[in-house]
Amino acid sequence: MIAAANIGLSALAITDHDTLSALAVARPEATRLGLELVGGIELTAEFEGREVHILGHFVRDDEPALVAVTMTLRRDRVQRLKGMVDRLAELGLSVDLTALGRAFPRATLGRRHLAEWLVRTGQVAGHREAFARYLGDDGPAHVPKPRLAAAVAIALVQAAGGVAGLAHPPYDLRELALRNLVEAGLGSMEVEGHGIDARRGQRLRDWADRYQLVPIAGSDFHAADRPGRWIGSITTPGADLERLRKRADRFPLPSHSVSDAPIDPKDSDVGRCLAAEH
Repeated sequence: MIAAANIGLSALAITDHDTLSALAVARPEATRLGLELVGGIELTAEFEGREVHILGHFVRDDEPALVAVTMTLRRDRVQRLKGMVDRLAELGLSVDLTALGRAFPRATLGRRHLAEWLVRTGQVAGHREAFARYLGDDGPAHVPKPRLAAAVAIALVQAAGGVAGLAHPPYDLRELALRNLVEAGLGSMEVEGHGIDARRGQRLRDWADRYQLVPIAGSDFHAADRPGRWIGSITTPGADLERLRKRADRFPLPSHSVSDAPIDPKDSDVGRCLAAEH
């Protein structure tokens, strides 16, 4: 939050993967700094047999259905992490989960942290080797992420009062596929971001105009060690933020809970923030 304020941003959206926990931590600091904090999330989803990431902007982080789903996803991610650790062990590599948690106390642990552990402990030469040999999507230690259906992710965002958006659209995204997402309730799409060149960005903007999607941009910041992805390196114009806000106003919160799923306070992940993996 301090970094965002120091570079003159007026608003910041935190959209961590499958968790809302950073919002409770960041909100008091945003208020102190006079910075608007846009409640957000990035849900790991599946659409037409592939992984996509559904953003939620202006979501309420106390909406029961969304909270319950993030807790379930977090438990699934823990099991996924343990599965990858077990597979690494079968390959002769050692990961101490307790020490890993101490090394990254504020992180939602994933492959990036496993790779860093392997580097720090001298078991691989670098992150590239860790992913190429073990942790990549086709690697022997990889365990697939738990994923929601994209339509379910979109509905959850809307039920929490937010606008659902498509993060970093796949390079080979077809217009028909985008239209299907729009019919499911998609309201925004990233048109500028890491890895989107000018030509592709213009095509995405054209589609956003055609389907009345709010064009948004994002730095895809994960950590300070990710070159070119620092907070504020890519920003959304204020006019588009206001369009996004107005779009969110179309989805008022229901007067009753949309989920009767019990929420166990012991499962709360408030206090863990600003770190996730792709």
